Amino acid sequence: MTEQSPLTRAHVLNVVLTYAAVASLWILLSDKAVEWLFSTPAQFALASTIKGWLFILITALMLYAMLRRRISQSTASPRLSGRQWLPIVLLNGLILALAIMAIAQNIGLTRDKEVARLETIADLKSRRITEWLGNREQDLRQILDNPSYGALSLSGQRGRPSDEQTQRLIEFISVRGFDGAALFDRTGQALWQTPGASIMNATLRDALTRATAGKVLRVGPYLDEQGQTRFDFLTPLATAAGPAPIIVLQISGSHWVNQILNPWPIPDSSGEATLFRQHADQVQYLSDLRYRPDSALRLQLPLHHSTLLAAQYLRLETGQRKPGVLSGMDYRGIAAFGVVYPVAGTDWFLLTKIDKAELNQARFKESIWIGLITLLVLFVTNAGIILLRQHTRLLMAEQIRHSQTQRLQALQLLSAIADSSEDAIFAKDKEGRYILFNRAASQFVGKPAAEMLGQDDIAIFPPEQAKMLMEAGHRVIENNRVQTEEEYLTLPGGDRVFLATKGPLQDNDGQVIGIFGISRDITGFKRAEADLREREGLFRALVEQSLAGIYIIQQGKLCYINPCFAHLFGYDSPGALLGVGTLQALASPEDSDRVAELVLHCEQEGGDIHTRFSALHHGSQTLEVELYGRRVDYRGQPALLGLLLDVTEREQVEQALTHQAMELRQQNEELERFNKVMVDRELAMLTLKHQINTLSRQLGLAPPYPQAPMPPEEHP
Repeated sequence: MTEQSPLTRAHVLNVVLTYAAVASLWILLSDKAVEWLFSTPAQFALASTIKGWLFILITALMLYAMLRRRISQSTASPRLSGRQWLPIVLLNGLILALAIMAIAQNIGLTRDKEVARLETIADLKSRRITEWLGNREQDLRQILDNPSYGALSLSGQRGRPSDEQTQRLIEFISVRGFDGAALFDRTGQALWQTPGASIMNATLRDALTRATAGKVLRVGPYLDEQGQTRFDFLTPLATAAGPAPIIVLQISGSHWVNQILNPWPIPDSSGEATLFRQHADQVQYLSDLRYRPDSALRLQLPLHHSTLLAAQYLRLETGQRKPGVLSGMDYRGIAAFGVVYPVAGTDWFLLTKIDKAELNQARFKESIWIGLITLLVLFVTNAGIILLRQHTRLLMAEQIRHSQTQRLQALQLLSAIADSSEDAIFAKDKEGRYILFNRAASQFVGKPAAEMLGQDDIAIFPPEQAKMLMEAGHRVIENNRVQTEEEYLTLPGGDRVFLATKGPLQDNDGQVIGIFGISRDITGFKRAEADLREREGLFRALVEQSLAGIYIIQQGKLCYINPCFAHLFGYDSPGALLGVGTLQALASPEDSDRVAELVLHCEQEGGDIHTRFSALHHGSQTLEVELYGRRVDYRGQPALLGLLLDVTEREQVEQALTHQAMELRQQNEELERFNKVMVDRELAMLTLKHQINTLSRQLGLAPPYPQAPMPPEEHP
């Protein structure tokens, strides 16, 4: 056997410098690539984990290739025989078989999870539709039971409410989501109607003949003669005598059902909820479809369509129409699967579905994880086999050193290489004592690596944390698989958070002799994430608890208001006030046009708004409000953001002060006029006294007013 040349210092330096260069380029380029390609925290964490695994794989292969060159070709053992290859092939085949079984099980679990999610969404939305229908019927009964609308049930004459009652009714139906109200007799003659009410049509005329007292009849949804979507609620009024007129509350369009069906709990999903029914031999869609806008009641597909999800359900017998999973095509002809729930009290059915491509994508993502773990297990397993064979070759080449010495030297070499990593890299035996501790780990704990070798976690961390780490190590050994989890540790530099990846270490016989681990400090990332959540919560709290009414107007409609804004107008919640729609609807009739013009100009042209106007309180009171606003970009479109202040009391104080100032001015003018009259009178008396004294002297008599002064005009 040819003697192998000794390992020189120059060769070690060459290995270390090569590793340092490769590791530096890897850190520089991989971090930049992860930063460019991924943005969300979850994607960043996944990419960092995969990057760490790739770093281990590449460096291990590089070290193997460089060290293999030092082995003399003469010491190479013969190639493995077929009998020697058999256990390796069987082991790899077993791992691959288990991975395939795990992937197959994952495919079934993923489908079951999506089905459960669709069933939950379908049940929730069908209940919401049922509740919405019941609320609208209750709204109609509330009008009948309200004594303020007594003029509607006048006996023997057409009910014509007063202007005040009509305005109150318009406000009521607007808040409740109706677009108009009308009163008809049995022949379809309109007795009266609100401005938003639609004209009579054949469908509504037929429904008038079927209306019965004490019951609310739903008509629709249907398309009227103008091709507009309509949904009517009607019932006869209670009258003392004569034919009872019929009140009709009308809803135009399909927005009422779109508001229930369109929201989907998972963003960027192909999920969609649609409402349909059987119309003759057609499947009629009652709601607007996600990929076909304005399709409510206009899109009808044949009932005999073999793969259409809705058609499959409607072709079932009535007794067999139960909630279940359907697979086929949707209205676009794209493969999908979904769940159908009937809407109670109607002939409607609710279908919740997702594209099969999305399901396959979810299966693919989960299978990728299983595949990565399988590759890691295969890598560790085959690496152990290769190391075992390499160890045999080294024994045959050198036959000098003991197997344990060789193992310790390998660990020392790996420790020297791992010291150039910024992540903490370590290894433990089965008792939890450290046998590898790199430079980064030593800096984290504040102790030299030589001092940590042979110690366990109790010597570094508090008792609770040490117990947690040791239990995690035992789980890795028991499960014999790699696991990744976050660890919160107390170090000399403070509390830190690490993303730790741990896996089993195996000897040449495939027995687990310990664990290895790589821990990355993600404290800064966690703090940034917590700060972001805190700032978001603080901003939301400031807006929600502000004493000023804050609003956002987009395309002329109120799309957000805070609770204070709703309370200013007498509403309990922002949702109740958003039904009003526009800001000018809250203004008094005198200021409504001016407010609408200011809002439109600011939203389209820009600039600021600062004005006052009179507004209508929900309780029929009048408010004086001051409006501030500025154009901003909201969700990619121009919008008006501002606040609203109630200045009613300030307006009243200013008017009172102005009135007091006018009264004081009038009193001062009266006093000045009175003083002037008194002075003129006194001067006249002095002049008269002086004239009497002068006449008395001329007559030789004593002056009767010896003390009378000379009048001012006679003074020298």
